[in-house]
Amino acid sequence: MDTDRNLLFGVLALQADLIDTRQFIDACLLWTSRKDLPLADLLVERGWIVPADRAHVDYLLGRKLQKHGGNAAASLAAIPDAVKRSLAALKDDDIQRSLAQLPGSEEAGQQVATVAYVPGSHERYVRLRLHATGGIGRVWLAHDGDLGRDVALKELRPEQAGHAELAARFLQEAKITGQLEHPGIIPVYELVRGPENPQPFYTMRFVKGRTLSEAAHDYHKKLLSGQADALELPALLNAFVTVCNTVAYAHSRGVIHRDLKGQNVILGDFGEVVVLDWGLAKLVDRPEGETHAPSLVLDDAAAQGSGHTVQGQTLGTPAYMAPEQAAGRLDLIDRRTDIYGLGAILYEILTGRPPFTGSDLHEVLRKVRDEAPVPPRQLCPDVPPALEAVCLRALAKEPVARHTAANAVAQEVQGWQERERRKSQERFELAVQGSQDGLWDWDLTTDEIYYSPRYKAMLGYEDHEFPNRSEEWTNRLHPEDLDRVRSELRAESEGRESLSWLEFRMRHKDGSYRWIRSRAFVLRDAIGQIYRKAGSHEDITERKTAEEELRKSRERFELAVLGSQDGLWYWDVETDEVWYSPRLRNMLGYDEQEFPNRPGETEKRVHPDDQPRWRAELQGHVAGLTDHPEMEYRVLHKDGSYLWVRNRGVALRRADGRAYRMAGSSEDVTERKRTEELLRQTAEELASCRQQLQGRDRDSL
Repeated sequence: MDTDRNLLFGVLALQADLIDTRQFIDACLLWTSRKDLPLADLLVERGWIVPADRAHVDYLLGRKLQKHGGNAAASLAAIPDAVKRSLAALKDDDIQRSLAQLPGSEEAGQQVATVAYVPGSHERYVRLRLHATGGIGRVWLAHDGDLGRDVALKELRPEQAGHAELAARFLQEAKITGQLEHPGIIPVYELVRGPENPQPFYTMRFVKGRTLSEAAHDYHKKLLSGQADALELPALLNAFVTVCNTVAYAHSRGVIHRDLKGQNVILGDFGEVVVLDWGLAKLVDRPEGETHAPSLVLDDAAAQGSGHTVQGQTLGTPAYMAPEQAAGRLDLIDRRTDIYGLGAILYEILTGRPPFTGSDLHEVLRKVRDEAPVPPRQLCPDVPPALEAVCLRALAKEPVARHTAANAVAQEVQGWQERERRKSQERFELAVQGSQDGLWDWDLTTDEIYYSPRYKAMLGYEDHEFPNRSEEWTNRLHPEDLDRVRSELRAESEGRESLSWLEFRMRHKDGSYRWIRSRAFVLRDAIGQIYRKAGSHEDITERKTAEEELRKSRERFELAVLGSQDGLWYWDVETDEVWYSPRLRNMLGYDEQEFPNRPGETEKRVHPDDQPRWRAELQGHVAGLTDHPEMEYRVLHKDGSYLWVRNRGVALRRADGRAYRMAGSSEDVTERKRTEELLRQTAEELASCRQQLQGRDRDSL
């Protein structure tokens, strides 16, 4: 269908004063969903023009096209700016393309968002876009030209405008809502009706946000994926408490809502919690007055969600409806019916779904009347038992078994929250008191920081002395550690991977420095910025001192090993691991990397004639039979010869006297052994000579 031609027909009808701006915009909006029909047919269908009017506008349309050579787009150039802005708000691709080709379209498009539209005196409200559609009504985002503000404008759906009962209910909703002045109920600005407004409407404050149902479903999706924030459930419960208090206020004014559900609660972008849609509201002790209102027929697809409002003898939304509503017992409906609705909202918060679902409307209503809801903990095991009890009591089949007042439900939920806060605080205080570390918590938004008493004592301060300033700890960092710590903090704030633990020195009250081991955890917002840090500080000065002493001891050991003329060794008796010094390896003709540190290597190198004695003496020392083993034996050299070594050792022993560590030195005594052997041979030769001389002397006698 030719969009330019249809728009031109509507503009000509508007200019001829056959329709007003609202009717023109409504017709265009309806046409966006029924483009198989000309806009002229829809205007006639709605009764806004008659066939004679259509013929007249068709004549004007023909003359316009003739004047511009058949170019409908050129004829649209004269559309008033106010109408252009209203059309731009419809967000239809075909209409947007038609507007885009008009002169000054870019400027007009910008004005839609930035310039307040001031209509003529005959029309205060300009509908910008359709916001929501319900069973009998629809809500527009509209602009109030007199006050220059956007409002929510609610009116009957055009096809329902002919039903007197529904029109009466619509006016009753406006009046009841207007009489309920509470932060949790959207204020009504104006009710408009009269001869010049054949279809009544009323305006309210427009709240941007999402429904409580959407928030609950989103929370449970995150919960299943492990991405839920610990603060989301408390936020939903806080909103629920506000709803309870709002309903309690309405009850105090003699009004019951009768259609409480998460979809009728808006969580505003700036913390607002408002209860919407008082269309089924009833004044207590008043005659029902609407028992003959026509029922709305829902198809199966609508019934599956069970979130649609149904009218007639059964009033409410099936999935959230109290049993007396589902049974059509209007005589039993009172404040406790709303208590059931609050229980259904709480059920959805705890489980992510309404209390009852089914394949069609009748199945849902049957379950509401006859079946108990599945306990929330069977669907979500982490649901607190106390909250489940509150929820199931509110959902009791018999009204007498439910809470007696809406604020009683709020008080039970708040009581649980307060108990949990108190337990959490007690756990925190016990953890702080029992921790041997210094704990801290830093709120980067307010720059407030908490240091535990243990933290302050670690640096030599009493609890009241240490200032809770965020810069205090950086001022106390050792100058040599400052740059390194700042670098790690930058990496952390930029989201890069950084060390889980940091070690640095902090100045004590006495002026000395203490070594601190710190670990921090961070919380980030949706864009990755850190808004909170917490962690612990552990005093590791003694460990660092010991490490320094160990380092010096190792240095002394290494110097002693390098300076020793003997070969040193160390033996772990229990694991049979052995260490040989470079000097010992070199003594046997090996480079440092050649000689294997394998168990049993020494025994293999001992001369076969010396092995029995070597083994016996070593085993005797291990068993505690000798205290200072010192033995000499021959050891195989790399070149195949044998060296004589003198081995000395000491042992560390257990209570039973057995050695578990041994260490000692091996000295090359080969030269000494050779000398001793020469001396022995010389002595033998001298003795032999002496004997020979003594023999000659005896012979000469």
